Amino acid sequence: MAVPGYLPPRRGPFNPPDLLGRLRAGDPITKVTLCDGRTAWLVTRYDDACFVMCDPRFSADATNPSLPSLSPGRVFPWSRRTMSRMDDPRHADLRRVLAPEFTPTRVAALGPTIERIVTSGIEGMLATEVKPVDFHTAFADHVPRRLMYELLDVPAADQERLRAWAKILTSRTTTVEHLTEADDALYGYCADLVTQRMAESAEAPVESADFIGRLVARGRRDEPGREPLSHEELSMMVKLLMVTGQLPTANMISLATLTMLLTPGWFWAIQTNPEVVPDAVEELLRFHTLLHDGVPRVAKEDVVVGGVTIAAGDGVIVSLASGNRDASVFERPNELDMTRHRAGRHLTFGAGVHRCVARGLARAQLRIALRTLAVRIPTLQLAVPFAEISFLEDMHIYGVRELPVTW
Repeated sequence: MAVPGYLPPRRGPFNPPDLLGRLRAGDPITKVTLCDGRTAWLVTRYDDACFVMCDPRFSADATNPSLPSLSPGRVFPWSRRTMSRMDDPRHADLRRVLAPEFTPTRVAALGPTIERIVTSGIEGMLATEVKPVDFHTAFADHVPRRLMYELLDVPAADQERLRAWAKILTSRTTTVEHLTEADDALYGYCADLVTQRMAESAEAPVESADFIGRLVARGRRDEPGREPLSHEELSMMVKLLMVTGQLPTANMISLATLTMLLTPGWFWAIQTNPEVVPDAVEELLRFHTLLHDGVPRVAKEDVVVGGVTIAAGDGVIVSLASGNRDASVFERPNELDMTRHRAGRHLTFGAGVHRCVARGLARAQLRIALRTLAVRIPTLQLAVPFAEISFLEDMHIYGVRELPVTW
């Protein structure tokens, strides 16, 4: 499928397009033409990427029509914004409401739940009478989807349509009309959940509420210097969780497992020395940058980045994938190294105030999933040649379409 935009196709599924490496080496901040014919600055070096994402003079505000569009369906300005498409101080207001759900203590408390869900996915695979099995559907997608839907208390009957809407919203090829239809449908669903919790919140303290109920209680609470969150802001927060709470982690579990199956010794190393899992997860996150087409920003004033003046109103695209392959930061960046020193410096979760608030939960799911897989199914292997696996270059979140395995 032809994918519009500034990036050419990859020559290999595990490496970003060669263009990014050439630009990073010789023209690290350069103008590129977007799918709508406009131009934007493409930032390809690690240090410059961190600078742009951390400097408040660059805006993520989706109400700004100058924000670069990375696909034909994503046309700015947007009338409704998630917190990832807001600037401070309102972005900070929303983040303070959501962040308590993803503290290290909260994530640790979810460990047994994640282990239960991982175990159920593995046992479901082992119980199948027909092989090969699509690992992505049976396990990788199962883990974060079930966890997020349990947290948000989504009925089983609604889950498939929610998943379908989320996929449309992360497509690089969908039309404006198709995306708007899916966005409206998912927003409406989430708004109904928030309306229900608002009605319940007056009757129960925040400590006894469920996940959405706690968000509602915190968001509606009067606090000095902060306007209570509106119904729309809370609904968009839940909508953000519906999308980012499942698809990225599912795709990363599949990519990580595929990589381990192709790399002799990784499964064995995890079986015999589980202490290597955290470092292995960080290296896999660096190597497979899920948000592979970058993150958009717009300059609010003239800013010099890497010796280049970016004028007020200019669009900017920060290439996380390119930054994660910067040899000035990561030695031999195109190689996988389970013992890489400080692989956790990667940009996969972003940087600055917009860095992924739920990154701890994503890491926990990856660590538990990979460690349990290596122990429970040590003979796991691909059921098709690597060349037959299809990858999601047409999606904003990179991954595999399916992953046939056997054991």
